[in-house]
Amino acid sequence: MSASDVTLALLNANVLTMQRDRPRVKAVAVAEDRIVAVGSNADIRRLSSAHTRIIDCHGLTLLPGFNDAHCHLPGLARRSQDLDCGPQRALSIPVLLALVRQWAAARPAGRWVRGHGYDDLRMAEGRHPNRWDLDVAAPENPVWLEHRSGHASALNSPALELAGIHRETPDPPGGVIERHLETGEPTGVLFEMRSFLRQRLGNTRSPQEFEEGMRAAGQLLNRYGITSAQDAGADNGIERWRSFRQLQSNGALSCRITMFAGVGQLDELAAIPSHSGGGLGWGRSAFGSGDYWLRLGHAKIMLTLTSGALSPSVPELAKLVAGAHRWGFPVAIHCIEEEAIAAAAEVLAANRHPALVDRLEHCAEGAPHLVDAVKTCGAAVVTNPGFLYQNGTSYRENVEPRLLPHLYPVGVLHRAGVAVAFGSDAPVIDPNPWPAIYSAVTRRDIDGGALSSNGSDASQTVDVETALRMYTIAGAVAEGLGAEKGTIAPGKLADMVLVNTDPLTAEPEDLAGVETVMTVVEGLVVWSKI
Repeated sequence: MSASDVTLALLNANVLTMQRDRPRVKAVAVAEDRIVAVGSNADIRRLSSAHTRIIDCHGLTLLPGFNDAHCHLPGLARRSQDLDCGPQRALSIPVLLALVRQWAAARPAGRWVRGHGYDDLRMAEGRHPNRWDLDVAAPENPVWLEHRSGHASALNSPALELAGIHRETPDPPGGVIERHLETGEPTGVLFEMRSFLRQRLGNTRSPQEFEEGMRAAGQLLNRYGITSAQDAGADNGIERWRSFRQLQSNGALSCRITMFAGVGQLDELAAIPSHSGGGLGWGRSAFGSGDYWLRLGHAKIMLTLTSGALSPSVPELAKLVAGAHRWGFPVAIHCIEEEAIAAAAEVLAANRHPALVDRLEHCAEGAPHLVDAVKTCGAAVVTNPGFLYQNGTSYRENVEPRLLPHLYPVGVLHRAGVAVAFGSDAPVIDPNPWPAIYSAVTRRDIDGGALSSNGSDASQTVDVETALRMYTIAGAVAEGLGAEKGTIAPGKLADMVLVNTDPLTAEPEDLAGVETVMTVVEGLVVWSKI
């Protein structure tokens, strides 16, 4: 390598490489999209030339770019375009309706009113808004509000009509249409029916609106130092792949994407060439197709208890897993409750594939009796300690006391030898990694409150370096790209984030407030405040 090859040199940095054999260096050299050298300032200066962009990091800390291993990018894109109904804006039904009324008044009759983030548990009335509430606020516009969790929706009468939901409409598989106890009429509150609504309603946004939202989402992720995001949509199919591909062609991506495949869409996604885009073929399977900007990932399966019973059932889940494996896809199973985690672990243990690493997504109610089963099944766990930060008060008020110490059991799983990575589940909560890291280290929430008052969850904590690894290299390994990114080392993709604090020496209570100074993706500065 000649000095003229180095396109970027980052000097005078406190580089935390996440490499165990060389954990700290002072400087990094990049040639085009790859890291080519790490070492002292003198080492990297010798590799630089007049053509090299040199950035003085002034002693700030440089980390591998964060990898959000579980988020929902189209939902995050909508966050900049839809009505914000979150608890910070609406803590009662009348206040929420006033927001909807104002939003609808600015739109012509018939135009969709889309909103996100309402939380029934935080409402003064302790309930979801229903169709009759929303009809008063927006009688001439279809209204679709998504719950903060992403697992419920509230629609008004025009929206229900467009979706073809009436008294006679049966609950779809895995979904629940809430009905009036006396009349049987749908109340407009729907559970686990997002895919159903999308199939019935089609795309309520133009390609231009989608691109604008995705550009805004990319900038938000970059502002938080996130350079890779794994889109965990359960209904992702060929159309979503094509829309992401179009964004890539338009230069609209500033964050790498691995797109999960909806388990019901594998037949159409299998048509994607295994080397499309010049990239990452995995034999005859479409899994891994694409390139380092857009790649096809695990097959997503939703395993829920919304209807009171496991959906799908254990035998049905086993068929889905075996079918995905036959297509060459590892699976990522959404499992939150104890029963769902146990069923997912049982099925994966019985269907282990020698060449595929499956995943358990969320694994929220990780009671001790489940740990051995999770370890035995061989799956990685992608979990979300950011929920502890955001929802601590709600958990203390609504979760069984016996489960509180075991919510999002990062420490116990890690010490049991389970591979653990972190995802935000954005837009359910903000994608900022630092509050999640803070809660993984302290088990405390946004107000500094302990999740378990008697300290019985102390075993669930991890040290700061481990938490950082779970948001960087562990996420890359979980998507099958640990050899390509996730650490700062020669040969790795040049994705890095400069932050204002050394997290390894910071006080634990300061971790949630760490700020990004600069984000680099593929050797280019995509976000900076210097």
